[in-house]
Amino acid sequence: MKMLEAAADKVGLGGVLDAVQDAGQNLVGGAFKKMLESVVTQTLEWLGPKAGEVAVEKMSEKYSGIPQSAQETGQKAAADAIMGFQDLIMDFCEEAVEAPQAAFKKVGVLMLRACNDGAAKAVMAIMNSMGCACCIKACANVNDIIAKVQEVVQTALKEQVTSTLKSKGAPSMITDKLEWGNPDDDIGEPSKKASPQQEEMS
Repeated sequence: MKMLEAAADKVGLGGVLDAVQDAGQNLVGGAFKKMLESVVTQTLEWLGPKAGEVAVEKMSEKYSGIPQSAQETGQKAAADAIMGFQDLIMDFCEEAVEAPQAAFKKVGVLMLRACNDGAAKAVMAIMNSMGCACCIKACANVNDIIAKVQEVVQTALKEQVTSTLKSKGAPSMITDKLEWGNPDDDIGEPSKKASPQQEEMS
């Protein structure tokens, strides 16, 4: 590639080569953006019930007899918390056209935050709905339960997103270099706003 760039510069075509490279990058980035948006939508819909399910599982290890109504309350609380991140995540997906890997890291950070928030909300909602939160707090370390739920759901989230991207044909040149970052990372504000989703005519 360096030899090609040098040759292009010698014949005065360096600017043309740069434009071609930029166009190619934007083409790859544009395709990845559409995939990422689709994967985000599917994953967020899956993540709420998953966080609620894991919350019930981990709480059952400390406290038996969690009623079905409490389980459903936990799943709804997780889903509501997680879907609250959707608009901001979609805004950051817009950056994937020009910088796919950097945009994914920001999206990943937000999805991890959504995961953590959903896990915490699920555990607290289950406890509160059972009407004996004080009893449970005395018998189990609530923060410990939340941390365990977050750990399990984060691992499942990463596996889900990576496998879904690959199944949709995301190029390995991008998927092999994806970084998730950490929930506490400072990702700033999105440079663009996602276009509003239009409802389909019935």
